[in-house]
Amino acid sequence: MAIIVFVGSMLLFIVVKTEFFPQADESRISSTIELQTGTRVDQTLLTANKIDSLIKAKYPEVKIISTTAGTDDQGGFASIFNAGGTHTIRYSLRLVPIDERKKSVFEITEEMRADFAKYPEIINFTLSTSDNMGSFGGSAVDVEIYGYNIAETNIVAEELAAKIRKIQGAKDVTISRAKSKPELQIIFDQNKMITNGLNTAMVSTAVKNRVDGYTATKLRQFGDEYDVVVRFKKDARSTLTDIENIGITNPMGQIIRLGEIAKIKEYWAPPTIDHKRKERIVKVSFTPYKRSLTDIQTDVQKAIDETVKPSGVMVQISGAIKDQMDSFKDIAFLILVSLILVYLVMASQFESLKMPFIIMFSIPFAFSGVAIALFLTNTSLSVISGIGAVMLIGIVVKNAIVLVDFINLMRERGNELYEAIAISGRSRLRPVLMTSATTILGMLPLAISKGSGSELWSPMGIAVIGGLVFSTIVTLVIVPVVYAIFAKRGERNKNLAVYSEFDFMNGDNGNNGHSN
Repeated sequence: MAIIVFVGSMLLFIVVKTEFFPQADESRISSTIELQTGTRVDQTLLTANKIDSLIKAKYPEVKIISTTAGTDDQGGFASIFNAGGTHTIRYSLRLVPIDERKKSVFEITEEMRADFAKYPEIINFTLSTSDNMGSFGGSAVDVEIYGYNIAETNIVAEELAAKIRKIQGAKDVTISRAKSKPELQIIFDQNKMITNGLNTAMVSTAVKNRVDGYTATKLRQFGDEYDVVVRFKKDARSTLTDIENIGITNPMGQIIRLGEIAKIKEYWAPPTIDHKRKERIVKVSFTPYKRSLTDIQTDVQKAIDETVKPSGVMVQISGAIKDQMDSFKDIAFLILVSLILVYLVMASQFESLKMPFIIMFSIPFAFSGVAIALFLTNTSLSVISGIGAVMLIGIVVKNAIVLVDFINLMRERGNELYEAIAISGRSRLRPVLMTSATTILGMLPLAISKGSGSELWSPMGIAVIGGLVFSTIVTLVIVPVVYAIFAKRGERNKNLAVYSEFDFMNGDNGNNGHSN
């Protein structure tokens, strides 16, 4: 019966959802909204105002709204890490505490996704329930596309993104490489520049100063300083002809038009080119929602297999799915090492190789309790609940140690095997239940907590409580049975040795004589 229960409970892991780290309700939402590339700042601000009004009217749970709209590429040091633009809107929303609202942050985020999708001017948007500063890892799943050719990898990324958007449970599908931006590319003719006494540094500096401007002086007024930037007026630097007519003064004092020494052409270039392992990479990322990573991985892999990949392009799954697989392998290795260490410690204390093996029969049923608890509470198997399973290895053996040690003591005092087991079961029942109850009650607040961030640690409490409850029940039944099975052979050998010694003392030398 124990074997059937164990095998049946292990099958529950097939239906239990899996995830890397549980998503916690941190009462905050961050969002990035992209309009059509090249949208003017005033139009971006109008859209931002409409969204602000929507959030204030429909979502009373939002306490603070921080909006950044229409940032340009000259945003200083911060622009290195955040590719902005006049078409970008960023939100940081702070919600009221979880006990003051009826909806979770995940439900509010899902409603916002539906509302944002109704705006035709919004090309793409993402919504995140965490800034990943207070959590151990991101929940996004990445599909990495490697390849040198930018056009080919962009096509593969767009095709995969379209397929992933149709997968159930995949939200906020984004492509890491932003859409190409229009540029004017200036190609210098070195021979013409040399003929006119110019070089690349002189020409490029002159063009930059006239288009972007340079700080000529500082204006000091009422204790404040202001930079005075000098550059061409906007109507003198807004067209291709205007750029070609920019005049550069050579060392001889002559003014040379830029169009006479260079070719200017329109060019579409990606804002950034990411690299990984010295290869160009573009990522298709999405956030899982109400579906296990294992199921999503199967559908994503199917989409990858169905996508035609040009020569030199490689696609693989990364992000939370890969982190989850690596973490589960590490946890399995930890469990193996823990089992070995527990066995060695008990073997040295009992001075026996058989007694630790009997005691460790309670450990597999702790994992059965974990599976049953996760299934009944609809909790996902994650790294946190896996850590709880590792903790159980050291916790559950203590009850079996108390029981087996007392059985050995009763047998040393001359009790027969079954009688020693019965006496130990009656005598050690109260200590076993007390030690289990204290640990279970200690973990109970962790398991049933509903405060902010409780989703992160609650699976550990559920796993420990489930494993300990089931293991305690099994320890009181299975461990004595296993002890009796292993001890019977030793009991027969002991009786046989006593009988032989009795025959020897009565003069039986192995012949067919009779003793007195």
